[in-house]
Amino acid sequence: MKPSYPVAKTLRRLLANAASNDRGVFFLFALYTIGAALLPFPPVVLPKLVIGELTGAARPEYLFYIVGGFFLVSAALVFMKDVADQNSYMRIARLRIDFVRDQFTKLIRIDYPHAEDDKFLDRYEKAFSSTRSNNNGVEAVYRSLFKAPAPALTVLALAVFIGMKNPLILAAIFVNIAAVVFIGRKVHAFRFGKREQLGHAERRKDYFLRTTHDFTYGKDIRVYNLRERFIENCRREIRGYVDILSVIAKREYLWGFLGLATLLLSDAATYGLLAADVARGMSIADFSMYLAAAASLSLYLKNLSAEITTVLNEGEYVHELFRFLDEDLYGPRGTRGPVEGDTLEIEFRDVSFKYPRGEKHIFEHLNLTIRKGERLALVGVNGAGKSTLVKLMTGLFHPTEGEIFINGVPIGEFEKKALYSMFSAVFQEVNVLAYTVLENVSACDGGDRARAEEALKKAGLWEKVCSLPKGLDTVLLKVIDEQGAILSGGEAQKLAIARALYKDANMVVMDEPTAALDALAEQDIYERFGELTKGKTALYISHRLASTRFCDRIILLDGARVAEEGTHAELMASRGKYCEMFTVQGKYYTQGAAGKGAKA
Repeated sequence: MKPSYPVAKTLRRLLANAASNDRGVFFLFALYTIGAALLPFPPVVLPKLVIGELTGAARPEYLFYIVGGFFLVSAALVFMKDVADQNSYMRIARLRIDFVRDQFTKLIRIDYPHAEDDKFLDRYEKAFSSTRSNNNGVEAVYRSLFKAPAPALTVLALAVFIGMKNPLILAAIFVNIAAVVFIGRKVHAFRFGKREQLGHAERRKDYFLRTTHDFTYGKDIRVYNLRERFIENCRREIRGYVDILSVIAKREYLWGFLGLATLLLSDAATYGLLAADVARGMSIADFSMYLAAAASLSLYLKNLSAEITTVLNEGEYVHELFRFLDEDLYGPRGTRGPVEGDTLEIEFRDVSFKYPRGEKHIFEHLNLTIRKGERLALVGVNGAGKSTLVKLMTGLFHPTEGEIFINGVPIGEFEKKALYSMFSAVFQEVNVLAYTVLENVSACDGGDRARAEEALKKAGLWEKVCSLPKGLDTVLLKVIDEQGAILSGGEAQKLAIARALYKDANMVVMDEPTAALDALAEQDIYERFGELTKGKTALYISHRLASTRFCDRIILLDGARVAEEGTHAELMASRGKYCEMFTVQGKYYTQGAAGKGAKA
C-alpha cells in the first residue's frame, strides 16, 4: 500500500530538509518577510498625507519630508526584500538538488526488475517531474513557503484596517479571491488528472529526442536512411505531447473568463462602496487612502492565494516524489556475506519465472545444477531464456516460483552487494563508461595498475591500450573529455572481459562474450578459456555451438525447460535438437568457406 502524504506532512518534511541542510535560509526567510510585509504600507499612507497637506497648510518643506521619507523607507524595505530573495535563490535550488541526489541514490539501488517495467518508468517520470526544474515541484513549494508569510501579514493588517471602516468592501474582495482560488484548484485538478498521460507522452518524446542526440546511433541512422523516420516519429510524439498540453490550456482559458468576471464585479463593488462613503462626507484624503488600501489588499490577497495554491498544487507532485523515495522497491534483503575462497555450486530447484505482467513463462519448473568448478555451456534459440537464467542466478531477477541455491544456501539470504561480488559477468550489452581505461577495468575501486594490465593482456586489449595517448589513464568516450578514445565493438567486448577477469570473483559468467570479436580473437579466447576460468565455476552462453565444445557439459534450453544435456560428443550422438542445430551451423560455415575458395 502506498503511503499517504497530507499537505502538513509534506511541508514538515521539506522544512526538516532545509533545517538539516541549510539553516541560514531561515534567516533570509525572516528578512524577506519583514521587508515584503511592510513594503505595501508606505504607498497606502502617502496619498492621504500628501493630499491632506495640499488641501491644508500646503507647506513645501513638509511635503519634501513626506515624499523623501517615503522613498527612503521604501528603498530600505525593497533592499531588504531583494537581498533576501536573491541570496535565497541558489540556496533553495541546492535544497532541491538534495532531493535529486536522494532520487538518483534510490534509483541505482532499487531491485533490477523495476528497470525493465514500463509502469515503474511512468511512475518514476511523475516523481522526477517535481525535481527537474526551478519552477515547479520541490523548488516551487520552497519558494512559496518562503514568500507566503509576507503577504499573509500584509493581508491581515489591511483587512483589519479596511474592515473597521466598511466590512462590505472586505467581503467583496474576499469573494473575488475565493473565486480565484476555486478556479485555480479546478484547473490544477484537471492538469493533475492528466499527469500519467502527460508523463507517458513525455517519456516517449524524450526517448526520440535523446536518440537523435546520441552519436552511437549515428552510423545506423545514416547507413539505413533512418533520418526521416526518426524525424517523423519525433514529430509525432511531440504532437501527442502538445495535444495533451493543449487540452489542459483550453480548460485553463475557459476557467480564466470566470476569474475575470469576478474581478470586475469585485472592483465595481469596491469603487461603489467608497463612492457612497464620499457622498456621506468622507474626505478626499481618506478616500485615496482607503482606495489604495483596498487595491493593495486585493493585490496581496491574490499573491497570498497564488502562493497557497502553488503549495497545494505543486505539493501533489512532491507527494509523488516522496512516495517514490519511501516506497519499498527492493527485493529480498539477506544479511549473509559472500562465499569466501571457494568455487560456487548453483542449483535451480523447481524454478518458474515470467516477467512482471507477462503472460508467458520463460521457465517452468526448471531443475538444474551447475557443479563446483564446472565449465557449463548454455545454448538455445533466441528467446529460450539463456540471458534470463543469468539474471536469475546473479540475483537481478527473482523466481516467480521455486528457489535458487548457492552452495546450498537460498540466494535470498545473501546481502545484495555480497551476492554481486561472487560473480564476474560479461553481458551481451557492453557498456563503456566515460572514465579512464583503468577505472573501466577496475570498476572504479581505486585501480591496481598491475592487476589491470594483467587482465587487459589476458583479454587481448593491452596492445591497444599501450597505443592510447595516456595508456591506462586515457579517458574513454568523448562525453567528458573531448580527446577521449573511442573503442570499436570488439575492443569494447575485450574491455568487458578484462573487467570480469580483474574482478576475480568465485564464478565467471560470459553471455555471448565474443559476438563482436573477429575469428582470430574469438579463437584465442576459446583456447585460453580454461586458463581464464581456472579454479572457478564458469557459465558460457553462445549461439555459435562450435564454441561450446571446450566446456565440460552443455545444456540446451527449449520450451521453458532443459531439453538436452551432456558433452558435445554425447549430444551429437543422441541425434537430437543440438545435433540438428550444430549440423545446420556447420553446413553454413562449410558452404561459406567453399564459396570463398571458389572465388579465390
